[in-house]
Amino acid sequence: MASVNHICHLCEEENVSNVATIWCAECETFLCKGCERHHSRIKASKRHQTITLDEYKKLPSFIVDIKSRCEKHDEKYDFYCKFHGDPCCVKCIKDKHKDCRDLDPLVEILRDIKTSAKVSNLDKEFNILLENFETVVKFLNFRTANLQENKTESLNEIRNMRASINKHLDKIEKKMVDDLSLEFNKIKLKSDQFNSEIEDKKKYIQNLQEDLSKLTMYATDLQIFIGLQYLEKSASEEVEVLHDLQKKGQLDEIRLETKFSSDLKCLTDNISTFGTAVAHSSPCTLQLKTSGKYQVHLSVPPKLTIDNIKLNLTTTLKIPNTFKKKEIIGCQILPDGRILILDRISTSLLLFSKNGKYLEKVMVVGSPPSDICYIKHNLIAVTIQHRETILLIDFLKKQITNTIKVSQNSFGIDSNGEVLVVNLHGCPPTLLTVNLDGNILSEIKVPGKFTIRTALSKNNIVCTDWHNRHIYCYTTDGILLWTNKYEDICEPFGITIDKNGFIFVASRKNDKIVVLSEDGETSKTILSKENGIVYPFAINIDKSSSTLLVTNSSNVVRDSQDKFKVDKYGKRLLELCRSLELFLANGRVGSDRGIGHSTCNYSVIDYAIVSPTLFRAVTDFNVLPFDPVPSDVHNHICLQLFSNIASVNNLNVSVDLDITNDSDIVIACEGESIVKPRWASD
Repeated sequence: MASVNHICHLCEEENVSNVATIWCAECETFLCKGCERHHSRIKASKRHQTITLDEYKKLPSFIVDIKSRCEKHDEKYDFYCKFHGDPCCVKCIKDKHKDCRDLDPLVEILRDIKTSAKVSNLDKEFNILLENFETVVKFLNFRTANLQENKTESLNEIRNMRASINKHLDKIEKKMVDDLSLEFNKIKLKSDQFNSEIEDKKKYIQNLQEDLSKLTMYATDLQIFIGLQYLEKSASEEVEVLHDLQKKGQLDEIRLETKFSSDLKCLTDNISTFGTAVAHSSPCTLQLKTSGKYQVHLSVPPKLTIDNIKLNLTTTLKIPNTFKKKEIIGCQILPDGRILILDRISTSLLLFSKNGKYLEKVMVVGSPPSDICYIKHNLIAVTIQHRETILLIDFLKKQITNTIKVSQNSFGIDSNGEVLVVNLHGCPPTLLTVNLDGNILSEIKVPGKFTIRTALSKNNIVCTDWHNRHIYCYTTDGILLWTNKYEDICEPFGITIDKNGFIFVASRKNDKIVVLSEDGETSKTILSKENGIVYPFAINIDKSSSTLLVTNSSNVVRDSQDKFKVDKYGKRLLELCRSLELFLANGRVGSDRGIGHSTCNYSVIDYAIVSPTLFRAVTDFNVLPFDPVPSDVHNHICLQLFSNIASVNNLNVSVDLDITNDSDIVIACEGESIVKPRWASD
């Protein structure tokens, strides 16, 4: 309402202009302070409900227009006609409502109106409406973001297609890109306009909700009652608006796709178009909350959770036998489905087809690498740990295009196509963000000296601390969002994130692949030893095809704290194991893996010796602390086996494990399980 100074009506009749301070709705009169004192003392008006002028100005305009007396007969309203939905005076009954039967005393209708369920229910309905319109706004913003991703995907398809054909397609490629951008801009323009309309609707609902609040605070009972009818009608109209939005397809899913011309493959001179940019819409799956009275039924889109994730084995990579010693330190699925493998032993970058067939050795990086990630186009990044460098490599040209120097040993690395995030192994470790020119954009200090692998998703960075079994999630600004430790993760190493934000972790020590929810609250083991997972190291997922690549460790070296020279008895033991194709568990599996604790003074003379089949069933091996009660010099050793070993016969995998520097184990599971050690000639 406009800010004006109202004049006291009673004084105005006496030609006196006194500023009013009070409004009496029942008298429909403005009163000054003096007249208000008389008004409050007169028997006929002392029970009238009055409000201050400031409170009156806060009333919605449609409430102010509601009169307390019948405008036609200038009589007080005494009854309410349910059939017509109108208050009426005694004369109205004779004129208009003489045949109406549902006439109730107005005093009964208005009793406890402010605290009635009608008020609270309407307020709840406004909350639901407001939340629904907020949901629509978020959906529209999300849809626009998806359209942007669709546009990016389509542009990539166009460029990939364009790269494989001759110069004749330059002209029609531009037309295709323009068509796609034009279609996107048309949709985005309409979406922005629609979004603006929805924002206006939100503001309108907020205003109505504020009106309801002011109505219950300042209006008379009759005004509240009539005002509620107006608000109910407004709420019903807005509910219908939501229904119409769905019915008219304005909330339908829209997806941009590219359709290439069938003539494109012919590569003839008569090709006149690169393709078309089209937008596909699908029925609305947006969920809007509903209440009992004004509900609009909309379908509920299923929310994807980690419980929905199911994996099927599609391809097994077979590394050539020429690489006898290998340690797969990193892996990457390229946009076209081909696979890059990073071997630490040979310092080689190996290329495989999407079907798992070995294609070629791309190049030798020279020094032991740590990790690999795809950037964009033909560009990848490889970290070289001890040289404190990041190599940017064009894998098609097989050339190093740039070398970025960093301040500490570099380990895990990931990219979003514009920047690189790399783990630096310092004290404390650092998550370093650099652009492709090597300029530092940010540095995040992280806890745990063993935080050495990372994955980038949207504006978040997730990293693993394999020693403390923690997963950390930071914003790119260095704010810690969450950290967690999981029972089903032991030595988390490789990490990757899919298009839904789900986090996949390679749990080395317990031979598992575990998936985490985006917020880190829930976890689920999706692959284990029964699926052929053995000491998984590197892991990567293709966001477009949801293809998960897992590499088992291929160089499990047997360690030992025994530094004495092997005597004749030790040589006989080794010869026995060679001849009978047996394995030593010490220093090779379980808690003793990578350690090889001494079992007698400073020597290792107490061994657990297992067959090849039992070796795969070992879940833990440990050298217990010395106890003088059972033995005066020897430590106890403890071997744990997994009993259900028959299931490995059905695995359709092929794994090549190099167990020691002088012995290999080959697992070929194709209908039957064949396991045997291979001993070096020396």
